[in-house]
Amino acid sequence: MNPTPDMMKEGFITVKTFNFPADATIVQTFMEMRGIEIYMKNMVSNRLAYTLGDIEMQVKTSDYEKAKEALIEGGFAKSEDFQ
Repeated sequence: MNPTPDMMKEGFITVKTFNFPADATIVQTFMEMRGIEIYMKNMVSNRLAYTLGDIEMQVKTSDYEKAKEALIEGGFAKSEDFQ
């Protein structure tokens, strides 16, 4: 997802980092189903330029707590990951 003008104004915060694009895509779908807008930083969508590591899932600063709770609820993170 590309950042919208509203997202650009508010600012982003990284809520999770991935090593593999397939993992990022699964969690991206999970978050979007819950109505949380996300931006995948460093994600390459070209199959010839396969990205490994440092794929950052970012959310609007105002959605951070909601995103954190969703990641924990979905089993994609533990509460201690955010301390």
